[in-house]
Amino acid sequence: MSHTIHENPETLFQEHKASALLTDELEEHGFDVQRGVAGLDTAFVATYGSGEPVIGILAEYDALPKIGHACGHNLIGTWGVGAGIILRRAMPDLKGTIKVIGTPAEEGGGGKVTMAEAGVFNGLDAAMMMHPRDHTYLDRGSLAVTPYEIEFFGKPAHASSSPESGVNALDAMLQVFFSINALRQAFKPNTRIHGVITHGGEAANVIPDYTAASILVRADDQAYLEELNAKFRKIVEAAALATGAEAKITEGLSYKQRVCNTALVETFGKNLDALGVEHEVPPAGAGVGSSDIGDVSQLVPTIHPYMQICEPGIGGHTREFAVAAASERADELTATGATALAWTAADVLLRPELRDQLKASFREQLGRDPA
Repeated sequence: MSHTIHENPETLFQEHKASALLTDELEEHGFDVQRGVAGLDTAFVATYGSGEPVIGILAEYDALPKIGHACGHNLIGTWGVGAGIILRRAMPDLKGTIKVIGTPAEEGGGGKVTMAEAGVFNGLDAAMMMHPRDHTYLDRGSLAVTPYEIEFFGKPAHASSSPESGVNALDAMLQVFFSINALRQAFKPNTRIHGVITHGGEAANVIPDYTAASILVRADDQAYLEELNAKFRKIVEAAALATGAEAKITEGLSYKQRVCNTALVETFGKNLDALGVEHEVPPAGAGVGSSDIGDVSQLVPTIHPYMQICEPGIGGHTREFAVAAASERADELTATGATALAWTAADVLLRPELRDQLKASFREQLGRDPA
């Protein structure tokens, strides 16, 4: 299953083969599958059992453009479905409901954001998934993020004979990047603004009348993210005012910061220990990205641990990591990862005192009751 998904990479919202493969496997094992959840063609919820408690095991399966499964989502989908099947086989001895939830388009499309807004995760006693990495970590947070597409519209002119008659859209875009760099000294820790110019002009001797860029604004606090978003918009507006270009700002779906439930993290760690899997504490300053699992973690007790599939230093979103995601080492960890998730889910199903602990941790960490 993992290799089939890896060999047929599908980008955000186009994961038709992967979604079909995973749902067909779940149906063969007795799950009732609902497809097209939350209006997303490749999202699904596969359910087995009834009543409470309710466990959600999340699966991802989208790939990156050009470099395929360089984030290892082929493994995430396989781990999630595998854990669901392991639990299904144990259900004569367990009471409650298992939901394997297929979440498309993590890589920029915010599938979980849309599904969260539709209430897909409400009522879960716990949500869990596992991600491949170059280290095994029980707990690591993530940054909230807002994606932007920025465009400037100017006026073309000959860059040598009559530049004064043009309006330079590239100057406006460069001013945005210069202003972001000037602002960095005032950033709080764990704050990032970064991006790329996706269109910079057509020819060196023509004043560019159109430029475009993709930019991400990140922070480890939702309130501070909103503050940064406001500053970023002012930067774009100021660049337009200074150059005479017209600006267009398109804001994408924001991802909330991830808060891993401490009681659920501890339970998962004990199960990794029982399986003989060593794990580490992320060092201070370790790189932190963003993921739409953050939106789930703001609703219900959630974990997002990492499993080492390659040598340290091989980072995600690289061709080397794409190779690692289908390596013999990754294959050997397929059953281990699924088992660790399944055992943790079984703990939640079997132990009412643990469910109380999850709720208490959620309240302590987020200051409110789960959805």
